[in-house]
Amino acid sequence: MNRAATLTVLILLLCAITAQGIPIPGIQGRCKCIRTTARPVNPKTMRSVKYIPRGSHCVTTEIIVTMKNGKKLCVNPNAQWVKIIIKAKRAGRQRK
Repeated sequence: MNRAATLTVLILLLCAITAQGIPIPGIQGRCKCIRTTARPVNPKTMRSVKYIPRGSHCVTTEIIVTMKNGKKLCVNPNAQWVKIIIKAKRAGRQRK
């Protein structure tokens, strides 16, 4: 009985150690934006806006604007023009 319990504990320990290195899909362990800009961007040149709330992966809220030319731009979430765009996007989702 003691041998079976020891073997079970060792197997569980091995599984736990192995699971520590498995990445969770969709979540990275760091911020995506190294620096941000507060400079206004013309909404007509934007393809999409991605809102990433702060969490265990990053202590700050991140907003990534993808331009129509494919360029990605990290913008300051505290900039007034960014707040207006985020508010408009959320309002548009609620209407649909």
